[in-house]
Amino acid sequence: MTTLISPALKNYEWGDIIALPDFTGQPRDAKPWAELWFGTHPDGQATVQTGKGVVALSDLVGELSFLVKLIAVAKPLSIQTHPTIAQARAGYERENSRGIDRAAPNRVYRDTNSKPELLCALSEFEMLCGFAPLKQSLALAETNGWFELARHLKMRGLETTVRWALEQGRHKTAANLPKHLQTAGELYANSGGIYVALLMNHVILQPGQAMFLEPGNVHSYLSGMAVEVMSSSDNVMRAAFTKKHVDLAEFFATASLVENLPDKIVAKSKRHDAGAKILGECEILEYEVGTTFFRVQRIMAVSAVQIQAEHEIELYLCVQGDSGALQQGQACILRKHESLFLAKSSVVFRVF
Repeated sequence: MTTLISPALKNYEWGDIIALPDFTGQPRDAKPWAELWFGTHPDGQATVQTGKGVVALSDLVGELSFLVKLIAVAKPLSIQTHPTIAQARAGYERENSRGIDRAAPNRVYRDTNSKPELLCALSEFEMLCGFAPLKQSLALAETNGWFELARHLKMRGLETTVRWALEQGRHKTAANLPKHLQTAGELYANSGGIYVALLMNHVILQPGQAMFLEPGNVHSYLSGMAVEVMSSSDNVMRAAFTKKHVDLAEFFATASLVENLPDKIVAKSKRHDAGAKILGECEILEYEVGTTFFRVQRIMAVSAVQIQAEHEIELYLCVQGDSGALQQGQACILRKHESLFLAKSSVVFRVF
């Protein structure tokens, strides 16, 4: 039996008014559809239609250790990072002791989980991820006439320059911004976040490619559609490019302000016996990530395929095709030994 999930919709201002409605076959409503949450996190609980009516997904399967999202980015997201589990637990208790409501806008720690996340591109996807080598950033700053930024880099190094950019307040927006930062420059003119963005790696993912972001990684998404898989957490430390709450103290306490570029992940082929029991012609690719919170596979069915779950709970998200049981943009939950039948050619993400 296939249990379809109705995701929680998030209308954040950076979302796309067209991409997700069209992808899921829903009518456009002129609002920015940023994220669809398929999970049990209390900030965006998915639901299920049962014989007794609509119920929360957690009422049916308990609390999932992972959260799956469809995201569509039309404007830059905040420059942000996520905590380790130790930092999350300490921060959550600290904010509780201060009497900050868990749903308050100025709440930073909304749960006790760390937030490692895997971003899998569905379209060409642009992002800022980690900090570029200092020599590269210095050469770029001097070539483009960003002399104040160059001076700070040369005299104080990367970490101190990032702190100066964010703590100083308003800066005159740098001229000659690269194409990928022109929208951010228009939306957040005179923000120190522009200087920080100039120091970060500009990454372009092609469909099927992925990046794994560990806690502490500083990043910002710029454009595109993707599947995100993460631990079930909504702990975000924001530093710039946002109207939401910014807490620089927590950002600096959790951010890794060092040169770093995570490798792009290309999913690797898996044998049929390395996961679900599958009957039919298909290819199974797995994204190898350094976390125990989740595993992610992409199943590309060539024709009719039957999949039998081998874990207590597995989530399947269709990103291409209309198989009958699961259409593009739909997700379902399978319990151990339950089956999903894909009647036609399709592409499905499997998370467990």
